[in-house]
Amino acid sequence: MNNLNVFYFFLIGTIGFAFLAFRFLTSKAQTFRTFGIGLALLALAFGIWSAIVYTQPADLATMTTLGVVPFGLANLFFVATGTSDFGAQGRRILLVVAAVVITGLFVLRTFVTPSAPSINGNGYFYFNADPLAILLYVIVFAGALMPAVHIVTLHTADKNTGIFTRLAFNVVTLSGVVMLVSTSDDLQSLNGDVMLLGLIWLVVTHIRKSPEYIAK
Repeated sequence: MNNLNVFYFFLIGTIGFAFLAFRFLTSKAQTFRTFGIGLALLALAFGIWSAIVYTQPADLATMTTLGVVPFGLANLFFVATGTSDFGAQGRRILLVVAAVVITGLFVLRTFVTPSAPSINGNGYFYFNADPLAILLYVIVFAGALMPAVHIVTLHTADKNTGIFTRLAFNVVTLSGVVMLVSTSDDLQSLNGDVMLLGLIWLVVTHIRKSPEYIAK
């Protein structure tokens, strides 16, 4: 069954993350541009998953993996953003650790205990990953995005923009975790609405111009 609401969720997510990526990529600060690359890769992942939901290809596993690749790379750029205030050696160590964990997640969910993604009878798309892989998904996503948001909002020149950005990204992050772990159609439907509200909040916050960086 093709559930257009699920397709629209991923499509709006794609557009929202792409718009935010554009805003941060056009900033003059390298930290913001790095964050923008992560958002652009997240938009790409959502775009691939929206295509999966709409077309419902026979080989769901391969197509889902194509979306997992930019998702994993996005989190590496979020780690790079979140460690931008660190010393060079400490940052390098954390980036290596993050790369190892993200690579380990990819190997685990693709080869060791392969995920079995599916679209159920109500049209909802589930990753159906192994419990350990799900745990790593959550650690990688929340553990990478939240520190990145902290650094970005800490260095946002306009105080109100920084506050609204942090609050809205917290909503998006928590909703993203629920999206990864829940197997309830009702919860996924409600959670999708919450995530989109968070994304719309972010788009409205940054609709007029790219954020300005301030050193602290």
